[in-house]
Amino acid sequence: MTPLLILEVLVVYILLSFVVGFLGRRRRIGFWGFFFLSLIVTPLMTSIFIFVAAPARVRRPPPGRHR
Repeated sequence: MTPLLILEVLVVYILLSFVVGFLGRRRRIGFWGFFFLSLIVTPLMTSIFIFVAAPARVRRPPPGRHR
């Protein structure tokens, strides 16, 4: 493999990891968690995990208390 091809594959891998992080931004571990996870594992495996992961909890004020 030529150095240019290795660089191209690396750039595509990082871009795919960025896309996976973007897709997981509203999940519990967020953008950075999914981004680094996809760098370590693979973007494909992490994207499957996104659909299984629980969405982030939304904090709502108790009833009767308005700001």
